[in-house]
Amino acid sequence: MKRKSLFVFFLFFLPLLGKAQFVDLGQDPAGLRWKQINTRDFQLIYPDYFEENAQKIANIFTALYQHTNSLAHKPIKISLIIHANGGVANGSVAWAPRKADLYTMPSQDPSDTWLEHLCVHEFRHVVQIDKVNQGLTKILYYLFGEQITIAITGLYLPMWFMEGDAVTFETAIGHLGRGRSPEFINEMKAQVLDKGIYSYFKAAIGSDKDFVPNRYTMGYFMVANARVNYGNAIWTDALNRIGRKPLSFAPFATSLKRTLRAKRDSVWNDSTFRSLFINADSVKKANTYADAKRTLYHDNFSELKQIWSREVKDIHNNFDTLPTYNKSYTNYFYPTPLPDGKVIAYKKGLQETGAFVLLDGKKEKVLTRSGVLDDPKFIYHDNQLVWVEYKPNFRWEHGGKQRLTSYDLRKGKYRYHRGQHNRFSPFAVGKNWGVVEVNEKNQAALVILDTGMKTELQRIEADRDELFIHPSYAKGKITTVVQNTNGIHLESIDPQTGKREMILPRMWYEMDNPVQYDSTLLFRASFNGNNAFYLKKQGEDSVRNILNARYGVRFPHLQPTENMLYFSFYTADGYKPGRIKTDRFSNLPLEKTYFRLADSLKKRENWQLQFQYDSIFDSRRYRKFTHLLNFHSWGPVYIDQYEGKIDGGIVVYSQNNLSTLSLAAGYIINADYPKGAWMINAAYKGIWPIFSIDLKSGQDKSASRLTAHNLKTGRLDTVGTRNRFRRTKGELTMQLPFNISRKNYSRYITPYVRYKIEAISNITSKARFFYTQRNDTLYYAPVSPDLYRISSSPNYYQMMEYGLLLGNQTYMTVQEIDPRWGQILQGGYAHTPWKKMDLGHEWWISGQFYFPGFATNHSISIYSGYQNRPKAGYYDKKILRPRGIDMYGYELTTLRTNYKLPLLFPDQHITSVLYVKRIDGGIFFDMGHDKTQRGTRNYYSYGIELNAGLHLFRLPFPITLGGRFGYETQHHSLFANLLFNIGFTI
Repeated sequence: MKRKSLFVFFLFFLPLLGKAQFVDLGQDPAGLRWKQINTRDFQLIYPDYFEENAQKIANIFTALYQHTNSLAHKPIKISLIIHANGGVANGSVAWAPRKADLYTMPSQDPSDTWLEHLCVHEFRHVVQIDKVNQGLTKILYYLFGEQITIAITGLYLPMWFMEGDAVTFETAIGHLGRGRSPEFINEMKAQVLDKGIYSYFKAAIGSDKDFVPNRYTMGYFMVANARVNYGNAIWTDALNRIGRKPLSFAPFATSLKRTLRAKRDSVWNDSTFRSLFINADSVKKANTYADAKRTLYHDNFSELKQIWSREVKDIHNNFDTLPTYNKSYTNYFYPTPLPDGKVIAYKKGLQETGAFVLLDGKKEKVLTRSGVLDDPKFIYHDNQLVWVEYKPNFRWEHGGKQRLTSYDLRKGKYRYHRGQHNRFSPFAVGKNWGVVEVNEKNQAALVILDTGMKTELQRIEADRDELFIHPSYAKGKITTVVQNTNGIHLESIDPQTGKREMILPRMWYEMDNPVQYDSTLLFRASFNGNNAFYLKKQGEDSVRNILNARYGVRFPHLQPTENMLYFSFYTADGYKPGRIKTDRFSNLPLEKTYFRLADSLKKRENWQLQFQYDSIFDSRRYRKFTHLLNFHSWGPVYIDQYEGKIDGGIVVYSQNNLSTLSLAAGYIINADYPKGAWMINAAYKGIWPIFSIDLKSGQDKSASRLTAHNLKTGRLDTVGTRNRFRRTKGELTMQLPFNISRKNYSRYITPYVRYKIEAISNITSKARFFYTQRNDTLYYAPVSPDLYRISSSPNYYQMMEYGLLLGNQTYMTVQEIDPRWGQILQGGYAHTPWKKMDLGHEWWISGQFYFPGFATNHSISIYSGYQNRPKAGYYDKKILRPRGIDMYGYELTTLRTNYKLPLLFPDQHITSVLYVKRIDGGIFFDMGHDKTQRGTRNYYSYGIELNAGLHLFRLPFPITLGGRFGYETQHHSLFANLLFNIGFTI
């Protein structure tokens, strides 16, 4: 019975998990020409101008496939898509279809070179997912295709394991990796030491109330610490069990439980391990085997808490703190003093998406909000704020760029500065400006621009594989961090001659934000295992440690006129601004430390990232047209990811590697076609207009009844006819999407044209009578029921629809229910221009408006809509109705108003089934007006809504479940509705 119940549960969640994994991350510009490298292990698809780096990536993946990794698995062949045209540093692995997307723009985070780091991390995801595809899962693959593997992975494998194991791998084989980054480590260290160890559910799923380190951080410590204590088998066994027994009860947790039962006692009996704890027996007994993941979580973080407590016990924050006033987690980056004593900082947190603020004692003023920043570095110079933010492309999701951006404090003018390539880390060069620039081939340069940031004055090219990080300028020299495949070092560059001089030799420690003053260089580095400031004087070889904090210091800004250093220091409530006089600097010797956990992993993996790049792979043209189809999944359900519908049937799915053509085709059964229908749904996004088609054709039936006189008896009887026919419905839509997002607003314009047809054909009537008409009287006589009348001429209508969608709304914080400000306008016109069947015409217009409420995270929204349609009522409803009310007239008007507010952030779980993050409430008042042939009526409704944001079965997909309770005047009655929504963005 248990296995049967689990099978039903699995089938229920399969469509949802499959829907979440049909990934379309966007398209590259249509004009790109593509090439490919095809080997036994992978297919690499890349823009033709990226040949040199494509060869490098091919060498990296060849070495990774040959390495015997700690999961003891070599994955099958996969397609790797290189997106080199955009301004995003990221990566993604999907399995329906099976491919990896690599975004090659390097970030300003000092680490291993970006291409190496990116390939290593994403390769690990390929290994994880493919290792699940064994045993019964592989048999199911032949029944369902690639969607079954990722569905089983998503159902059983926690996201913290997926990302934590990938971070563990990058740390084990890399020179740096996030496991050696104090920034990465301190988020969890500060939370555990100052806030306590959160519940497993809160740590794994997150919170809207408190800052919770993400799945990368939590997962790293879970996976890495368990690997050190229990060996690699703890995770390989868990993946094996998922793949071989996907229909068993919680195979991942069951495998962990078996490992803990076999090995946990020996771990806790180890004297070195026990010495970490004040009372080891009580800590061990506090965690039982009832839930293996929770036991492992509390074991790991109890151990880490003791280790971290000892690391920070002698570190004290001996500096001044600038006052800030926030009840929730908030970061203040790069505090920069003004001549009048006020301080500008970049602020971001749970209640702020990103803003430049002015700190003045107890007051805080927002100067301007910003768009999305990859790096919070900014410069204040000559009454201007200058930084870099991501500017989307008008059309192509993979065509945006990191743009130089400025805000004039005197004029209040927000401005983007054009540039052909991605730009980073602005710095002042006298009255001019300098930036780091990286082109689409990943070639870096230092570029000097004029005062208006329009004209290029000078360019200093980096050597091959080099990246400049956080340069600054003082006394005619540019000081910068330089990263390459041999390490990270500090360098001085003379912009007049181009002469480069190494200040500190190459090493594998993080360094950034060099600040030169007088004959002294100050910078941030991770030498002591934490973020600390170091100082090197010209002419001296020694480097001194001048400032430390419990959880690290970063983002220095030196004010020479005050002999004051401003900076940010990390706390469990975010980065806070601090300052210290230069004569109060410490003078500690440089002591390079090791990273205990990272070094243990390195020994276990026993393989170092040292790529030679000496192999040259054959490359050839990749033709987009001949690779349009890529069938990856099939099965007994149809998942309409655009409409959010799930129907039964037999359907195959195709999506090509460049995500330009998505297609689903097959035979389905749903409420519209209870007898079944052939269908095809496809969308082509390879050019600026997006074309989509939705076609369904299937058998349907109806019955008709009429009254006639019996020819034999003369009686008046009711007789019937059964009709069968084929009903065909089709839509062809063309959209022209424009993304005009700017600053902290998401903005878009989407005009569209849609052709619709619905036809009734092959009509057959199975008659129970023969009828004739004489002198306006209808007579009938019973006949054999096998008599058929067939009509071959189709009855159909064709419709044209034209519409426009306009959107403008602010980015939202995790605590907001609706946008702070926003407007969404829609309008359209539809008619039947051809004379076969004239259904008249209709037009409509609607608007949704968002306003701030009376307190933080409160929201006011107003919706208004008007629709005028034919009296026959053939057209669809285009506007929303008042809640609890139905309107059927030919002229409709609606007004809906809401006030919403968060009530609670419980962060509580109910067993392992339910985790509740938040509870929201709201009140509404709606009005409606409709005009019918009988007259006009006004309707009203009002009531309350209660919603809970929750997660089921520890799955990462957020669910909103609630109820609506109200009163309506149409029937003068109470009404109630169930509210449900599931999100697939994680």
